[in-house]
Amino acid sequence: MSNNIDMLTLAPEIDRLHQECLSLIMATTNAQHAPCASYTPFAYMDDRFYILVSALAVHGQNLKVQPALDILLIEDESRARNIYARLRLNYQVTASPVEKGSEEHDRAITLLGQRAGKTVALLDSLDDFTLYRLTPLRATLVQGFGKAFVFDPMDLSEGAIALNDKNIDQYR
Repeated sequence: MSNNIDMLTLAPEIDRLHQECLSLIMATTNAQHAPCASYTPFAYMDDRFYILVSALAVHGQNLKVQPALDILLIEDESRARNIYARLRLNYQVTASPVEKGSEEHDRAITLLGQRAGKTVALLDSLDDFTLYRLTPLRATLVQGFGKAFVFDPMDLSEGAIALNDKNIDQYR
């Protein structure tokens, strides 16, 4: 990616969504590629998202067979100046389970508990719940009409590319 936009100009809104959104919306698919929209609380740690989900839920089943998914962090409707132009951040991610009892698991569960409350500890103790690490592959920040940027969330030094009608197809 070229350095069209310095990430320092986008970072405040990215950070704000990471902090203000307590849950993310996720689009998972099953082995037959049937979609499922859902949501779950998350923790953001070490440039990755951590979610605790049940294997009994459709999205939990989907993550076992299809680790590629899309997640969305979006500005609260009540804070948006225009409902069509809500600040939003999409990530294409890959999900992988985190081993219970590992240092990574314990740190992520602690952080998730600070954000989502005491229920996290209870759910983590249940056999059907798994902590997943969501590793971002590509991100798109939409700040409003005609203000969309794609970037590599794991290498912010590359900057972001402003999307337009001439280049959007190569980034979708």
